Amino acid sequence: MGIFRALKQVLTGEVIQKIDTTFDSGLSTISLRLKRDRGSEERYVVLAASSTGNMQYHVFERDEFEQFSQAVEAIRNSLRQTSR
Repeated sequence: MGIFRALKQVLTGEVIQKIDTTFDSGLSTISLRLKRDRGSEERYVVLAASSTGNMQYHVFERDEFEQFSQAVEAIRNSLRQTSR
């Protein structure tokens, strides 16, 4: 994905669903935003990470978000096994 397309997706599109999670003792936030392109109806995910004085955005296409989600699930499963 090109930088200009990613920037357009971050700045435009309709937010369908948004989930914010805080961490780092409440100093930082990860926001997952399911968005829809207003022209093509294409859905994609924007991950916005914010901490004091810093904001970063990452755009996932469907297949990329699926891979990311599976990686998170694998780490989560490992974390559950080691905390027993």
